Amino acid sequence: MKKIALLSITLNAVNPMTNYLLSKPDITVVNYLDSYLSEKIKRDGAINDDSMGRLLQMLALACRDGADGIILTCTVFSPYVERFQSLFSVPVIGADTAMFDAVGRHGGSTALLCTFEATLVPSKNQLTASYLKNSSEGEIKVFWLEDAYNALQQQDLKNHNDCIIRQARLLDGCYDNIVFAQISMAEAAAGLTLEKSRVFTSPQAAYEQLLKQMK
Repeated sequence: MKKIALLSITLNAVNPMTNYLLSKPDITVVNYLDSYLSEKIKRDGAINDDSMGRLLQMLALACRDGADGIILTCTVFSPYVERFQSLFSVPVIGADTAMFDAVGRHGGSTALLCTFEATLVPSKNQLTASYLKNSSEGEIKVFWLEDAYNALQQQDLKNHNDCIIRQARLLDGCYDNIVFAQISMAEAAAGLTLEKSRVFTSPQAAYEQLLKQMK
């Protein structure tokens, strides 16, 4: 039985990833949540020493508690994953990193849909870096779905998902790839069928990458 630690800064990311992992054999999940970090980063406009320190404390606690692997569900910290991997003794991955790698390998034009404003720049930077690493070409355009974000703050999951689905359908065929940047967006993809564009979400990619690293 492998113990996977999920580190989150919003409760909205917890259930989609937890549900996916628990559908896999021989996996137990332990959640670590600091929802204050989400509010703080939004208020500060960026990650600072204090917010980074809080995240590092959660990482250290997960290691002390015996995690075999750690998944960061918070997109805003994904650019620092390689540094975290060098600091701790167990595999650490960003939930969106594997997804961005897959998109980068595929190439083509991409619509990057985000529901958390603080992730707009780091998500685009990560995806751009993946394109460069894989020598891929294609336009990357970021869309902030503010209506979906507001619905999620009200715990209106149906409206949240409907906003995402509506935007994806509007962009179908305009881009080769449509990427759902946040884990909390993954459930909107469950009932979504597009005619031309490919949809990418992170739970499956995160699980597969972590499983490979744990082995």
